[in-house]
Amino acid sequence: MKNAVMVLLCLVPLLSFGQQPVKIILDTDMDSDVDDVGALSMLHSLASAGEADILAVMVSSLNPWSAPAVDVLNTYFGRPGIPIGNVKRFGVYHPSRYARMLAETFPQQVGSGEKAPEATGLYRQILARQPDHSVVIVTIGDLTNVARLLSSAPDTISSLSGEALVAKKVKHLVAMGGRYPVELDAWPNGNFKPDPASTRQVVSQWPTKIIFTGGGVFANAIPTGKIYFESAQEKTPMRRAYETFLVGWNRNYHHSADMIAVYVAVRGPEPYFKIQEQGTNHIFENGTTVWRMEPDDKRHALVNEFAEGVDPLEVARKFDELLIKKGVGK
Repeated sequence: MKNAVMVLLCLVPLLSFGQQPVKIILDTDMDSDVDDVGALSMLHSLASAGEADILAVMVSSLNPWSAPAVDVLNTYFGRPGIPIGNVKRFGVYHPSRYARMLAETFPQQVGSGEKAPEATGLYRQILARQPDHSVVIVTIGDLTNVARLLSSAPDTISSLSGEALVAKKVKHLVAMGGRYPVELDAWPNGNFKPDPASTRQVVSQWPTKIIFTGGGVFANAIPTGKIYFESAQEKTPMRRAYETFLVGWNRNYHHSADMIAVYVAVRGPEPYFKIQEQGTNHIFENGTTVWRMEPDDKRHALVNEFAEGVDPLEVARKFDELLIKKGVGK
């Protein structure tokens, strides 16, 4: 009986013992791929479960429909007041199959990315108000916004430089991007290659820990989104986004690259994933990557493998459950 009690205690979420929800800022492009939709939906579900506190959502794309698409999902999940920041100049523009459709079909208040606050200033405002070392930033798009945050100067919001503000307020960064152990394809897709200068700046200068999460074969092993094609989801923005994006793919699922990053940001890698603590993420000038064991950068860690004995399809089922929970929370 004693052993059974201990097992049950291990299965009880830490939040039941008073752990506070993880303070999260999500930075997304919300345009070229649809897993951003799934990732933001997962984050809202975790917030509804009391595991996450969504402080803001930043948009790294110049596509004017990306920010209102974010607002559509925030509104759907009962959190229309979440601040949304947008890159304003010299960012990356990605076309989108679904962003404009969402913005014009479902309720949202932002209107367009041009009308949203500039992301760097909003980052500084949000971070300055938070307790020290309390915020987790998770990037599932280009690193433009976080690079500009690092380069920002002291202002009326905070007397600290961007790098000092990050060092004081951010616990760690979770960055989805790259295919590991090596990605040398220079075609400018993904999250690191469209704005390689920002990627190199963040990877080299970010003052706190960075947990990188991979795509490619690793993310493809977790097929999610099928749950959106159930009849109960027929009129949801997530269903509309996935079915619009997947036209021509002849399937009703997609990879889970961005969902992995959100999961790791809120719950950590366990029990599904291994974390590689040794090595460094080397970024070439064109944004391609190679994970090198030496030199060992103590700030860098990598999640790109499953824990021993984990069935990726079981992870997909658990992820799908987190894509549709709906509730009003913070």
